[in-house]
Amino acid sequence: MSDTMQEEKTTKEKSPLALLRERRGGMSEELKDYYKEQQRVRKLLREALKSGAKSVPELAQAIGLEKPSTLWHVMAMRRYGAVTECAERNGYPVYALKEG
Repeated sequence: MSDTMQEEKTTKEKSPLALLRERRGGMSEELKDYYKEQQRVRKLLREALKSGAKSVPELAQAIGLEKPSTLWHVMAMRRYGAVTECAERNGYPVYALKEG
């Protein structure tokens, strides 16, 4: 197989997203750091919820993050099925890890 045909075959196997990243030079370090921080916070939230259901203020205190940021992460986790709203305590919804 010629080099050109091999290159075309390799290109066809890549996903459109992979090709776009390749053309743009990959992810910037700033964007990589942003995603790492997102994952770090969500890991802390999962760890805090392992001991039981908590409200956003309780989670914020447990992980040392401001309430608005904590709420943003909890809502993202809720949207993607990682947590579920299970009750209400002191006027705040209480969230727990989704089982399964």
